[in-house]
Amino acid sequence: MTGRPFPPAAGKRPAWELAVVLGFTALTVLIFLGKAYHMDEPLYLPAAWHILKDPLHPFSFEFNYYGRSLPYREINNTPPVIMYLLALGLKLTGGGERAMRLFFLPFDLAAAAGLYLLAGRFLFRPLLPVLIVLACPAYWINMAHLMPEKLVLAFGLWGLYGIIRWSDGRDAEQGHGAFGAWFWSSAGLMALAVLSKYNAVVLVGAGAGYAVLRGAPWRRVAAWGGLACSGLAAYLALDAFSGGAAPGAAWLVTRQASDMPTSALSHRLRSILAFLGGGGLVTAAWPFFVWRPTGKGLVLAAALLLCLFSPFLDLGPVRAVDRLTGILLSAGALLLLARAALAWGKVPGWELWLPWLGLGLAAAFSYWSVMARTVLLAIPPAVFCLAVLLESRMPARRYAALCLASLAAVFSVGLALSAVDARYADSQRTLAREISERYLDAGRPLPMVGGGGTPAPEPPGAGRRVWFTGHWGLQYYLERAGAKGLDVSAGGWDSVRAGDVVVVPSVNTNIIRPHRKVLANVTRAEVSSSIPARLMCASGCEAGFYSNVMGFLPFSLSAEPVDTHEIVEAL
Repeated sequence: MTGRPFPPAAGKRPAWELAVVLGFTALTVLIFLGKAYHMDEPLYLPAAWHILKDPLHPFSFEFNYYGRSLPYREINNTPPVIMYLLALGLKLTGGGERAMRLFFLPFDLAAAAGLYLLAGRFLFRPLLPVLIVLACPAYWINMAHLMPEKLVLAFGLWGLYGIIRWSDGRDAEQGHGAFGAWFWSSAGLMALAVLSKYNAVVLVGAGAGYAVLRGAPWRRVAAWGGLACSGLAAYLALDAFSGGAAPGAAWLVTRQASDMPTSALSHRLRSILAFLGGGGLVTAAWPFFVWRPTGKGLVLAAALLLCLFSPFLDLGPVRAVDRLTGILLSAGALLLLARAALAWGKVPGWELWLPWLGLGLAAAFSYWSVMARTVLLAIPPAVFCLAVLLESRMPARRYAALCLASLAAVFSVGLALSAVDARYADSQRTLAREISERYLDAGRPLPMVGGGGTPAPEPPGAGRRVWFTGHWGLQYYLERAGAKGLDVSAGGWDSVRAGDVVVVPSVNTNIIRPHRKVLANVTRAEVSSSIPARLMCASGCEAGFYSNVMGFLPFSLSAEPVDTHEIVEAL
């Protein structure tokens, strides 16, 4: 193997650095500990509740998540590890949001520690770059959810560190032979990561790429990759034996998105560049500190961006502020990709950063409509690669000042966006509570008033049948309150009768619209936020953090309502 100097080993670094990383991670969790269940958490929680009743058949029930009741195994796009862990959490905590997020905190800490070990392998001063990754929007917002990304990074980053240690000959130095403890533990951790979510194969590919580029025997690397994917192979074999729904379900969202205009190549390229720049923030700014192309390169880059974001490639009206945001975020991302390509063979850790970054972006391009989650895997190698370049080119004080200023900016933006996201999530829990009190609570025990045992008056209209359309947290809380989702396979809006109530959100990708006129009284409930940024918009802006079919930006400057719910009372 080719030799090169390494920064100090993890055991020789100050213990306080890792303590800071873990403390910072806990802080990002604790700030929004009581956040309502959100996005696809309500897709996994029903399976977890079912597992508590029938642990051997986790997917043997029907569920309406996309507007039609289907066997759960046909809509579930994830292996079952997250559901079993959620089930354990539900058993121990009862399902409260605060307790459940605390239950999963060890996975957050494990992922953060893995980031620190990987950065410290190639950076002499890894602390601030790691904190920047932890605070950036793509990481902070995604990792706040009780979803497979927690497990992918908790298991996968440690697995990646293990294969790096094995590839660099540390096992052999310690007398563990050709394979050794790092090889086997790394393969086992990667197997858990891949069995948590399919896109963890990005980390497997990154680890295999590093090992091969460092000169490890390719047969042993292939054996490691086979072991890393063995759990997933067993799961898919079992699924095939019982009917084979998993592969189709895995591509369900992407298959549906491919039929939309936003599957156009121009929109995909806009999204990838804007999400890469905006997801990490320093990924849009730091490239200008490490490379300033001149002449033909600068002209070519400017021409590409102006062409990509030109009006004739718009899929609809685009606000000037969104176009400018897209150009600014994408300019840095484009420069990052060009500089990373030139780093081949020249930058410490290039054997890891480049395969990891390339495979992460390939996954984002191929698995369409959930860009923020897939680009998450590309953010750490992009930030660390840039940090290596900055560290080697800047005086120590200037580098530290840049990192501190960057951390302050990234934390501020990440906090603001996370607050807006929490506002959006919590509004659906609040709405469900209000709908329950107003329409669904007839016949339930009523609170006493006046201290004399007099029942409070029953809310007008209580005891009515309530429907909703849309999914995510709105579905979870309304179903638990007693409402029912409209089902196109059972008539959809034709099921609504006089006196029924239908809740219709605005910011949702799965809204069923009536195919005929519905005579009704309609009231609107707006959810506002004083922070002028949105992760998704009903109309008017290009924010598409949770579904980039809604826009090519991860977030957008906007003061429009975070969401607007229509309460439709059929007459």
